[in-house]
Amino acid sequence: MKRPEKIAIRLVFALALCAALVNSSRSQTQSAQPSANGQIRVATTEVIAPVTVTDATGEFVLDLSQKDFHIFDDGVEQTIEQWDMGGDHLAVVLVLETSTRLHKMIPVIRGLGSILAETGMALSGEAAVITYDSSVEVRQPFTRDHQDIENAIAAVKFEAPERMLYDAMDSAVQMLKAEPLKWRRIMLIVGESEDVGSTAKLGPVVRDAAHENITIYAVGPRSMGQDFLDAAPALWAAPAIFLLQEGKNRVKNRDLEVAAAATGGVHYGAIRTSTLQSAVDRIGGELHAQYIIGYRPNSERSPGFHAITVSVARPNVVIRARPGYYIASPTD
Repeated sequence: MKRPEKIAIRLVFALALCAALVNSSRSQTQSAQPSANGQIRVATTEVIAPVTVTDATGEFVLDLSQKDFHIFDDGVEQTIEQWDMGGDHLAVVLVLETSTRLHKMIPVIRGLGSILAETGMALSGEAAVITYDSSVEVRQPFTRDHQDIENAIAAVKFEAPERMLYDAMDSAVQMLKAEPLKWRRIMLIVGESEDVGSTAKLGPVVRDAAHENITIYAVGPRSMGQDFLDAAPALWAAPAIFLLQEGKNRVKNRDLEVAAAATGGVHYGAIRTSTLQSAVDRIGGELHAQYIIGYRPNSERSPGFHAITVSVARPNVVIRARPGYYIASPTD
């Protein structure tokens, strides 16, 4: 082989190698490097924190501006690089329990399609439908067609006793990961706050959701308490942080309440079927009333849990945002 041909082959190989390295770098959301003292430090990309602000009566506060917000990462104030009200694009996965235990609620559940299409998808959002009982099935991949969503929900059957909740949540996370990074990623679960039969575990699934900026909302048909209960954020804050830190839930049969709180969402208890639709409708309304805050941590992060705190320059309001995020170590 002539020398110019060898040079050309080497050049092509070098260019291909450089391209592979660049693509690999772009696909990573974080990178880990040892520091001078041997500790692992992680360069974290943008953190997105949807924030819901309500007044004393529970109504959404909609007249705040960016200068009214302060956000802290591990107690250190961050520079807000992204701020929006409502946001333009939503990617919503409806995770629907179809076990025989919900048989009495079939009519109202099948009617959720129109509410999800009107409030969750609105004009520019996408939605998908996953069902779970003794298996997990994607009934409708992501679509912008409202009728496709309504048809998928209307066709579901309730025939098996199992409730593979965690496996369904994990499937929803994987679907949402594939959506554009700038889209707001929402998991909406309609089902009981209990798992039977899954191979996935709640802790890793919720950690993964938080890392991917996925907010979990849930409506639990069999929750105890008021007819239409929006649990106070402070009630589930400690269990949510524990779940992110330790990867375990220490509140039995409150899986959805804790998972929602860990990602900045909320769990609604709808005892009667008449309130189930109201809960889904309120969640849809909240998605368009949130303030979206984005920042890049101004220092390298260590593996583990990192707390997020949000304050607002407005008295007598209730602020709800996710309590933090978890960074896995290279050995996790």
